Amino acid sequence: MMNWQQHGAYSLDWQGDVLVAQYVGAWNEVAAKAMHEEAAALWLPRQGKPWALLSDARTWEGGTPETFEIWWQFFADGVAHGMQAVTDVLPSHFHTLMVRSLAERASQLTTYKNSQTMDEAYAWLAEQGFKTA
Repeated sequence: MMNWQQHGAYSLDWQGDVLVAQYVGAWNEVAAKAMHEEAAALWLPRQGKPWALLSDARTWEGGTPETFEIWWQFFADGVAHGMQAVTDVLPSHFHTLMVRSLAERASQLTTYKNSQTMDEAYAWLAEQGFKTA
């Protein structure tokens, strides 16, 4: 593999029992791998305690095919380490279609919902029993 530069950015922040992942720009596999490593360092100290993921993709532009496969590895690893629910907020119907196959796979492993707004996402996660602050 060539030594690619990262395209796309992210931030990760705990809000109670919810790991909020914000995705920015157009992603390549380097960004997905970096996020997975950083997220794992954040969830490992929780020692399997239940938590949820809120994917804030309002400023995300998309990603390469490799990005989606690496993102799936991140997701499956999260489930293996206590992630019990996930919701995402996407910028458009086009983006929803872009991640549809991942969303269908995700719903087979954990409780999943596509939310229209951040407020809706937080409210749904609270209904699932997760502290959001």
